[in-house]
Amino acid sequence: MASSKAKKAAAPAPKKAAAPAPKKAAPAAKKAAPLKDSLAVKTLGTLPALTGKLRSAFRSAFTDEQCDAWGEKTKAENVIAEGEKFVATMARSLKDNTDVTYSRRRLAYLCELLVLLQDEVEHTKDSSMTGLRSTRNAALAVGVNARRDLARRLRALAGGQQKVLQDITACAPDNESSANDVQDSLTATIDLAQKLRRDDIIEALADDVGLTEARLNSAYSALESLAGAREVALNAAAYEGDAPSVNRIEGRVLREMRLAQRLFDESRAAGVSVPSLVAGPSLKVIFGKNSEVEAPAPTPPPAKPN
Repeated sequence: MASSKAKKAAAPAPKKAAAPAPKKAAPAAKKAAPLKDSLAVKTLGTLPALTGKLRSAFRSAFTDEQCDAWGEKTKAENVIAEGEKFVATMARSLKDNTDVTYSRRRLAYLCELLVLLQDEVEHTKDSSMTGLRSTRNAALAVGVNARRDLARRLRALAGGQQKVLQDITACAPDNESSANDVQDSLTATIDLAQKLRRDDIIEALADDVGLTEARLNSAYSALESLAGAREVALNAAAYEGDAPSVNRIEGRVLREMRLAQRLFDESRAAGVSVPSLVAGPSLKVIFGKNSEVEAPAPTPPPAKPN
């Protein structure tokens, strides 16, 4: 007989609370994509390398004041865009043509200036310009270190030559906290090193102590970065337009572009088959027919016969 006692159903086991879903990890911050090589960088690799002496000669064609004056009239991004158009045209034209008086080495110098301008714009592109003070300080520190390094190697080169040691001391800045003093001092130290390297024997000694062309080129880069630092306003937020350090390099690029345009035009007039170099409307203040930039120096009159 079936048991009269019904078996009680077992009470169901309490359900376990579901485990909370794991939190999704915050997405890792994306690394900034590295800047692509610009046309100026790529073109540099196809051009002959510059010596410090030739770079100094090209740079001496225009004063800092001339470059400042033009750099203040334009925007750096427009100068870079139009400058690279010039470079593309010139690289093609100068590849097999030696009759143009703007050389491939000078084109390499223009490319270097464009790369320097691009780098300087990257350092100062914050719209509020709050990074200008740190940029100034960094440029000043690099300039001070470059000058000290050259001076140390110059002293090693001089040995017991008192005249050279005195010249090195005379190049020292009065105040290493002054961008103006350091810029002048670094310029004088580079000039002294170049002067000494003109002697074949001293050049061999210079290379032995590391006072090489490559080191002088590095010092030139420090000098360019420092060039506009003394003009940077401490109240950077109140500054409008490109930074002064950008303006100076920008103006130097513009001067080279205008020179290249003139020399290409003169070559065309002489029968050389090269294209015209034409700047876009963004640079009409410099390249326009009615631009207010100064006219080229007049041709001197022919010498009078005796």
